[in-house]
Amino acid sequence: MALRRTAAVIVLLAGIALGFWVVFGSPHDWVGGMRLLKFALGLTSLGMITASAWLMFPGSPDDDDDDDDISPHPMTGPLDAL
Repeated sequence: MALRRTAAVIVLLAGIALGFWVVFGSPHDWVGGMRLLKFALGLTSLGMITASAWLMFPGSPDDDDDDDDISPHPMTGPLDAL
């Protein structure tokens, strides 16, 4: 688990660094088809940040089971359908 969280922090920092580079760095001079590469790098940065959250807080198969859920149902409000 410690290795997974360390990897998550490294991926998070790399994603943030890539995002800052795309926003404030060299790609401002890119024109034409290179703008698509800039867009792809921005999406990659967001993907890396999302992946780091998945690495840090992995979901377990037990999270999807709602069979033994004993919490009460939420109260209905005035905008809920009857």
